[in-house]
Amino acid sequence: MIEVENLKKYFSTGILRKRHIKAVNGVSFQIERGETLGLVGESGCGKTTIGRSLLRLIEPTAGKIIFDGIDLLHLKKKELRRLRPRMQMIFQDPDASLNPRMKIGDSIAEPLKLQGGLNKVEIKEKVSELIETVGLNPEHVNRYPYQLSGGQNQRVVLARVLAVNPDFIIADEPTSSLDVSVQAQILNLMNHLKREFDLTLLFISHDLEVVRHMSDRIAVMYRGKIVEIGSVNEIFEDAKHPYTNTLISPASSLEDQLIFEDMKDAWDSGCVFYPRCPFNTVICSKKEPEMVEIGKGHWVLCDRVT
Repeated sequence: MIEVENLKKYFSTGILRKRHIKAVNGVSFQIERGETLGLVGESGCGKTTIGRSLLRLIEPTAGKIIFDGIDLLHLKKKELRRLRPRMQMIFQDPDASLNPRMKIGDSIAEPLKLQGGLNKVEIKEKVSELIETVGLNPEHVNRYPYQLSGGQNQRVVLARVLAVNPDFIIADEPTSSLDVSVQAQILNLMNHLKREFDLTLLFISHDLEVVRHMSDRIAVMYRGKIVEIGSVNEIFEDAKHPYTNTLISPASSLEDQLIFEDMKDAWDSGCVFYPRCPFNTVICSKKEPEMVEIGKGHWVLCDRVT
């Protein structure tokens, strides 16, 4: 359903002396119809930028994005607007995704009204159906977002997304702002909705266990590059890239073991992981590795394993 080829997104910073931050730097991957691809990596590695670029919420610097055979980057605004209902995004903070002055029922009804084709009675029935589908009660329709918990608001966001019958959903850390006790409920609900509505997902998270639970395949990202892609078992049981092994090591965690570095100071030549790789050689600092398939569907960005 999704084919991404050499996607790049550079941001400029500075007034007198311009610098370019390579948030996404030549990323390629595919997502099959009905599949969930997990995208994992440290904060600032470019995960969210990929998600926003796929939907053209921000314009990519270069590359190709094919959605169900349609080249998104060549669509005009009017054509893109017609296609948007098929591609939806769930953002990190459900409270910020909802209008605080709008009742829950009106928020869910809004995309139905914009899409057209339904009268008031049909819209009301559809809202009630969506409320039930995401596990909310009928009385929630007349409440405001501040009167609901974070988990309940995320269910409202899911109902809004489902209202337009999407084919592809990007979930950008949808449970990161929720209590641990609520996270499992939302994740289980998303898995249920995926099966019921035959959805295709790009699931973005820094939490390895959450990605493991949600995904069919996993792409590991570091400093604007995807360094390894494989099935869940390949990533967790037979990881090949040194960075992937660092992430899944029991002695390591994204928060306290890895050294966070600013994207603007990223390594500009050779392997992107060279400064932190325990196996680096002189050639690694000069030659940028190519993504190589070492097994069916298992790709690694490292010359050391080829």
